[in-house]
Amino acid sequence: MNNKLHRAIIHLDLDAFFCSVEVLKNPKLSGKPIVVGGQPEQRGVVAAASYPARKFGIHSAMPMSRAKRLCKNLIILPPNFKSYKTYSMIVMKILEQETDLVEQISVDEAFMDVTSRITNWNEAVDIAKTLQNKLSANIGLSSSLGVATNKMIAKIASDLDKPNGLTVVLPGEEKSFLAPLKPQKISGLGPKMAEKLAEINVQTIRDLSKIPINILVAKFGKVGNVMAQWAQGIDNRPIQISREIKSISNERT
Repeated sequence: MNNKLHRAIIHLDLDAFFCSVEVLKNPKLSGKPIVVGGQPEQRGVVAAASYPARKFGIHSAMPMSRAKRLCKNLIILPPNFKSYKTYSMIVMKILEQETDLVEQISVDEAFMDVTSRITNWNEAVDIAKTLQNKLSANIGLSSSLGVATNKMIAKIASDLDKPNGLTVVLPGEEKSFLAPLKPQKISGLGPKMAEKLAEINVQTIRDLSKIPINILVAKFGKVGNVMAQWAQGIDNRPIQISREIKSISNERT
C-alpha cells in the first residue's frame, strides 16, 4: 500500500492538563492526589483530577464532597484559567511550528494534518514523537497522541494509552482497529445512543459495521448514514484551522 495516498492526522491530548499546570507552578504537588475545582462546602465539582487522584476513583464532574470522601488526603485547588490559557497557547504555538493545519478543539487537545510534511508513514509517527518529547522537555507537560488517516481514528487512538502514550493506526487497519471497541469510543456516540444500539444487539463497533444502513437510518435518522461510515473507519472531515475556543472551564476527561 502506498502510504503517500493517505492523509496523516495527529490528535494530541494533554494529560490531566489543569492539574499538570498546577504541578508546574508548584512542583511539590508532583505525585500527589490533586483536583482542580470548587470547594465541597460550596457544592463544588471536580473540573480536573490528577492521575494519582484518579486511582481513588475520582473523575471530572464528580461532586467535590464525594471526591473528598474517596481520598482523605485530597488536595483541592481553585482553577486558574488564565494560567491554563497561557500554557495552552504555548502548546499550540509549538504545534504550529510543525504545520499550519492545526485545529484546536479544546484547551487541552488539538488535531494536526501533517500530510504535506511527509513522504512516508514513519515520518508522521516521528513528528508525533518529536512533539511529545518537545512538550515534555521544553514545557514539562505530558501528552498522549494518536496517529491515523482521519480525525475520528486519531482521537480514539490518543485515548487508548494514557498518560504519555502514542498509538499508531496504519493505513488500511482502521476497521480492524475499531472492531473490538465499544461504540461510545466514537466521539458523538454517547451513553443514550449506546442504549439504543444495544436494542439492536450492537455491543461493539464490529457489530455496528454489520447493521444494514437502512436499519440505522430508520432508527437514528440522518445520523444513521454517518454512523455507518464511522463503523467502517471512514471520516473525511478536514482540519478546521479557524475554530475558536470559547470556554476553558472544563478539561477534557
